[in-house]
Amino acid sequence: MHQTAITNLGGREHLLVSVTGSGGPVADEARRAMTDALALIEDSGFSTLHLVRSRLFARDANARRLASDVRVEMLKGALRAASSSYIDPSRLPDNANVCIDLVAVRAPADGQKVVREYEPVIAPPMFVALGDMVYVSGCTDVSDGFDAQISNVRSYIARNLEAAGAGWGHVVGVSAHVSRKIDAGEAWLKLNALFPDLGGPLSMSPVDGYSAPEKLIEIEATAKLG
Repeated sequence: MHQTAITNLGGREHLLVSVTGSGGPVADEARRAMTDALALIEDSGFSTLHLVRSRLFARDANARRLASDVRVEMLKGALRAASSSYIDPSRLPDNANVCIDLVAVRAPADGQKVVREYEPVIAPPMFVALGDMVYVSGCTDVSDGFDAQISNVRSYIARNLEAAGAGWGHVVGVSAHVSRKIDAGEAWLKLNALFPDLGGPLSMSPVDGYSAPEKLIEIEATAKLG
């Protein structure tokens, strides 16, 4: 099962390709889903060289870990992209263990992709930049409590934006995935208070979990330079 959508973000066309797996061993399922998603990017008239973001949704912690390993293996080099990953079985049909979302941008002809890694290197890069756009990987925290986590995550995003030569005034979109343990209305109010003057949309989606049980939120940011 797959879906595609094109949106305008920061004045650039972005293609979202979402492919849900079809069962079998998790690693094989994830590999097939990512192969199909990459093919869909090309079939839609975009380039996999302009892949800028990936999101992984898995049935449980083990499936998330196995599928994440496959993603690191497949999306490397020119395919390296900002990334995030979640546990969320409610998104998946009964026969599936994983769903992969890939985002590609219609970049200017002279756009050069830059990948900035954390030190030491970990599964997600700090950010990916292409042309005048910057894509910050999902940031999380394991502090005690939702309020502490969202405050720290905002600080991490600010640090990563600064490393890309950007600031909050350049941000054109923020996407938050919030644990279902947190009341959605409360989370929405706190997120709006945390990001009061965004130059683009703020979105929030519920998920069941992350790479560690203590985590309650993961936030991505996209910015446009200039």
